[in-house]
Amino acid sequence: MICMALLAHENEQALRNQIRNIRKYNPQDVQIVFYNGGQDTNFGKKVCEDENVLYCPYSRPLKQRTSGRFFYDVMRFLEDKKIAYEYLVYLEYDIMFVNGGFREYLLSKMEGYDCLVKILRKEVDPKNASWPPARDMWKDWERWKSIFESDAFYRTSSPMSVFRHGIIKKMLGGLNKKRLEHLFDTSNIPCLGEMLYITLAKKYGGKCKIYGDNTKRFLRFRPAITRKEIKEAKSRSDVMFVHPVKDAEVRDWIFNQP
Repeated sequence: MICMALLAHENEQALRNQIRNIRKYNPQDVQIVFYNGGQDTNFGKKVCEDENVLYCPYSRPLKQRTSGRFFYDVMRFLEDKKIAYEYLVYLEYDIMFVNGGFREYLLSKMEGYDCLVKILRKEVDPKNASWPPARDMWKDWERWKSIFESDAFYRTSSPMSVFRHGIIKKMLGGLNKKRLEHLFDTSNIPCLGEMLYITLAKKYGGKCKIYGDNTKRFLRFRPAITRKEIKEAKSRSDVMFVHPVKDAEVRDWIFNQP
């Protein structure tokens, strides 16, 4: 089974439409776990009940670009509930599907691999770190080094990252959870999740596969996907999802496609 971890913080109608969009293009063998990262503790609960989506009880308010613990909370919730799955996919509120075939693509790409990510970079020297969050990690390295047990760390891009359940069990099983919770509470490193999970996966021997170039163009940090680009993506069977979808008009166009 594919489990999709979905992070959102506002706009219940957009959340409902996104859940239906996920199900439309992934009709088989998919479980969605919703994580409420907003200030309203009731946000999304009714939608989850109506749409048969699991609500992560470990949800808590998260700040933009410091939502690193979201994926960890979903991982441990799935383990605590003993929910069986094969792959865990990282989704945010601004990811939408435009074509089917993701399950088949995943099964093909993940054969012999533990992770599927957009990029994979290794950070080995703080003097050569050009990415601001990596520089912040190096500044706090003495504390995080105890979690990674390494002299280096990796980074990626979180949206649509995929981790096999087997490597997640190794990651959770080897973690000093009390120490990690303390670091979550006292660190303010932006984009932490884009370094934490891929580094832990590599620590426990995870083999990582990179998404194809056809996917990367429509899976980016900025600028927002335009309606023109959406129409192109929709016309290409090798493009299954897009990010970031920021505009309500673009989101509605995707949702209303037959």
